[in-house]
Amino acid sequence: MRHEQAARVFAQRSKRLWIAVVQQAIDDAMGRASFAPGSPEEIRRIQREALSWIFHDRSPVANSFHSLCDLLDIDPDRAREHLRQDPAIRRGLASAQRQRSGEGG
Repeated sequence: MRHEQAARVFAQRSKRLWIAVVQQAIDDAMGRASFAPGSPEEIRRIQREALSWIFHDRSPVANSFHSLCDLLDIDPDRAREHLRQDPAIRRGLASAQRQRSGEGG
C-alpha cells in the first residue's frame, strides 16, 4: 500500500512538472520569455524555438510537445488549434515564417 501511494505521489508530481514545462513553452511562444536576459533578439529566438517545438516537432520522443500532450491527456492538434487563436502566437508564427522565407523578422 505504501509503495502504491508513493507511486501516485510521484506520478502527480511528474505531471505537475510536465504541465509547467508546457506552460513555459506557451509563455515563450507568446514572447513572454520571463527568464531571458532581456535583449529583444534573445526573446525572439526563444519564441521561435518554442513555436517550433509546439507547432513543427511531430516526433514521438518523450520530451516532444506531442508526447507531453499525450501524457497530460491533451489532444495536441486541438491544443495547437487553440493556441493559433492567440494574437501573440499568430504574430510569432508569421514572423518565423517570414524569417524562414528570407524576408527577415
